[in-house]
Amino acid sequence: MQNNFIANSEHQEAAKSGFYSQHLAAVSNKGNSAFTTDDVFNEHGALLIKKGVHIDTNIRDKLLQHKLLKPLDHLVGLEKQVNTQTLRTRFNQLMNDYPDVREINKTLRFESEFEKLLNTNYLHPIITQKLTVLNSQFSSEFDKCMFNAWLSTITARELDLSQTDIKNTFITSMLHDIGMMHLDPDIVNSNRQLTPDEWKTIQAHVIIGKLITDAIPDLSPDVSRAVVEHHETCFGSGYPFSISGYERGVIGRIIGMSDSIHAIRVNNFVKEKRTLGDIQPFLQLNSITQSNDVYCAMMSIFKKSKLKRTRICPVNNPNTYAKQVGQQVRIMSDSKSALDNVYTGLNEQHFANRNDKNTSSILAILRRMLTTITESGLLSTELVVWLNQASTEMDIDDIVLDEINEVDLLISELTWQMRNTLRMLSAHYDKLRDKNKSVGDPIATSIETIKENLDQLQALQPIN
Repeated sequence: MQNNFIANSEHQEAAKSGFYSQHLAAVSNKGNSAFTTDDVFNEHGALLIKKGVHIDTNIRDKLLQHKLLKPLDHLVGLEKQVNTQTLRTRFNQLMNDYPDVREINKTLRFESEFEKLLNTNYLHPIITQKLTVLNSQFSSEFDKCMFNAWLSTITARELDLSQTDIKNTFITSMLHDIGMMHLDPDIVNSNRQLTPDEWKTIQAHVIIGKLITDAIPDLSPDVSRAVVEHHETCFGSGYPFSISGYERGVIGRIIGMSDSIHAIRVNNFVKEKRTLGDIQPFLQLNSITQSNDVYCAMMSIFKKSKLKRTRICPVNNPNTYAKQVGQQVRIMSDSKSALDNVYTGLNEQHFANRNDKNTSSILAILRRMLTTITESGLLSTELVVWLNQASTEMDIDDIVLDEINEVDLLISELTWQMRNTLRMLSAHYDKLRDKNKSVGDPIATSIETIKENLDQLQALQPIN
């Protein structure tokens, strides 16, 4: 894969500067002076800015108008940069915010090992520069990197990787999303639904990140490889290359799973005071998403932690809660039927044009989604009957409530996966219809049915 890596001129220019000068100017305006450490030339060799110049908004605007001869991050310095104390302070804050992280760290005796990794003395100044800007401009992203660095490195240890690989895992975790700082902030920071072109821009962050890490002196190529691969999956539904199986390096696979767990812990579990002790249903539904070895290692970590599951009854009556979960199961069943129809319709369209790689990729994603729903066991007759009994005639004790919670968590994760699948499917189907007006409406009808079902599911999910 590495030998076939090709970045277009847009990616290359973004990696050299892009919107990074905006963030440097903003950091300067906050009191951490950014300045040029060398003369800055444009692509034709004309001098733009002399060495030692403070980067303010005027300099930023000037830089944005030109293509640079060398990457901007090689030509600037910051008065104060992230150091060991910064990382230790932020990780302590992370453990204060999420005591389950502290508990796992302590139970698995990872405290001293991780503290050694937080030493910035072995990091190239370009890396600490990037982390300083990330910390200043994208504070929540910096916190995500800290979480990812912790979970990824403890997973690397559980996989019995070498100390060199563990260190590279740490560095990659801190750098894996730095390409975002070189993209248009209006797109990166947008809370609205992105257009297909804007989503393509976001996806470019992994390629830009690879170009940036490739250029950092003495950095292992394993780091840049993991940066570009961390959004790939084992069944070919990721980006930028849609590679599958074990073609990816282990570090990228670890970071991909850590990113997903961070999103669940921080974005979903916080609302109902859940912890990483409740993460096992998610892992079970993603046992091969990033590879079985990574799944087993993470499952082992959470089992060893002995964190207890959180017992929740989000409504006053547990029987009513069981009824709501039963309704979710029925809606999920209807969604699967509609997704089956989409798959059948697309497969028939694809039969006439087997060379359409985009449709092949979408069909692979749909197959995986359908298989995941089936293998979850949520649509089994036994579960439907049991939930019906729990909603009408059963005295629900703590054990039964725990089981209902687990079903609810499974549905929540499947809902998220379905919504993600639907986003890719809708964008692809719109392009198909633009090219071929004869593409039938039944597929569009099924897609609309799934959208409506997902909205209903979200409304019925008090846990998330």
